[in-house]
Amino acid sequence: MGELCRACVTHFPDVRGVGVAVMTGTARQVRYASDAVSERVERLQVLLGEGPCRDAFGMGGPVLAEDLEAAVWRERWPAFAGAALQAGAAAVFALPLRAGTLGVGVLDLYRDSPGALADQDLADALDFADAVTDLLLAEALPGDSSGDLDTRAGGHLAQRAVVHQATGMVSVQLEAGPEEAFARLRAHAFAAERELEAVAADVVARRLRFDELDDDPGRGALDSDGAK
Repeated sequence: MGELCRACVTHFPDVRGVGVAVMTGTARQVRYASDAVSERVERLQVLLGEGPCRDAFGMGGPVLAEDLEAAVWRERWPAFAGAALQAGAAAVFALPLRAGTLGVGVLDLYRDSPGALADQDLADALDFADAVTDLLLAEALPGDSSGDLDTRAGGHLAQRAVVHQATGMVSVQLEAGPEEAFARLRAHAFAAERELEAVAADVVARRLRFDELDDDPGRGALDSDGAK
């Protein structure tokens, strides 16, 4: 992770640092910070409950604050903008880390002077975000991926990786798009009164197929011997 993030900083002449936050809804963990300012920017968003990282994760798209002195950002983040400026960040660019329809976290870049991240620089930054996402998912699922997946390995990030994989499998089974597949996965978990990650693990382990389900949420589940 450190090597990839350092390469990201080196690639952009005006970017002074980078931070990676792993996020699941209201839970947030700083995974990497390249320097003291990056770490402060990440911690401030946790402490203050606002900032570009949180917005990018919630929206599922980049949040590009080119000048934290600008009124639009001071009004949007009244506590964070001033505190980030005092910490040494004049511009912050937050790029969501996504696996399909699921959010994994956010990659934050900062500048110590106002300025944009646009055109080819933005495209390159999004490529780095994709690489960070792949690395996080790979770290969360160590070893042989065949057979049953232990959703506890790697904590909540591993659980989200399982949900992402299950969404893809349900999409193929139902010949539907990923958003519909994820909605069906959540609906089944709700109807069956089970955790989403547990249902996803059954799909990945091939104990549950959505193309064999009817209105009964329990139908299609296989027992430990593989029999219905």
